[in-house]
Amino acid sequence: MKAYVLMGWGIECEAELRRAALAAGVFGEVRDLVLPKLLNSVDSDASKIVWPFEKGDWVLLPGGFSFSDHFGSGKLLALKLKEWGFFDHVESVEVNMLGICNGFQVLTESGTFGNSTRLLANEPTGFRNRWTALRSGDTRLRLPVRHGEGRLVWDGDLPAHVRPFIHYDDEGFVNGSRELVAGLVSTRASGALICGMMPHPEIALSVLDDPDTFATDYFAQHRQGLWEQEGAGLALLRRIFRKEISV
Repeated sequence: MKAYVLMGWGIECEAELRRAALAAGVFGEVRDLVLPKLLNSVDSDASKIVWPFEKGDWVLLPGGFSFSDHFGSGKLLALKLKEWGFFDHVESVEVNMLGICNGFQVLTESGTFGNSTRLLANEPTGFRNRWTALRSGDTRLRLPVRHGEGRLVWDGDLPAHVRPFIHYDDEGFVNGSRELVAGLVSTRASGALICGMMPHPEIALSVLDDPDTFATDYFAQHRQGLWEQEGAGLALLRRIFRKEISV
């Protein structure tokens, strides 16, 4: 099983997500997929694109500001990927996907989680940049959020194959998301999963990544011990990649 990290056109956090995918210890190989290079190699003819994915692989869409968020977060990259047949190919090959922050916005704009599902400007408006408490199933955890368009909404009920798998659970945090949902998972008939979430688990690989972690003293040997303790983000990513998340 391989993981492919999408890169290019303002996508950020690719280094952090690559490091997290390696640290999860579930992939035989983690590769970069540089979208501008791939497109240029076929002279902008989408019909000539040869996607490298195989059944069971994971495609990872990192956070960032693809195309500088012009016309809305994730919209242009989602449009480009549609034009290139990316989503059709992923569906046909039974590939799994994870989109974080801007990656979630791209997946949402593509219609992956239902045509009425959208990520809109936060309410109250403003960019959120902080660590926040969440829950996934019976697990409580803290992860950073960094978004201005993270208000998750949809009309009526979610499609039958789409379910929330992580919720905000912090009295001090609000972005207007319906039912406090912070992430969705779409289960395909083939068994493939497509997950999207606004928080950044790739930033929480060690317990010391959380700024609220406080050592009882500052002796180097104790700090080293804390660095070796797995963070909540890494644990969550491993559950996602192993398809063990609760909904």
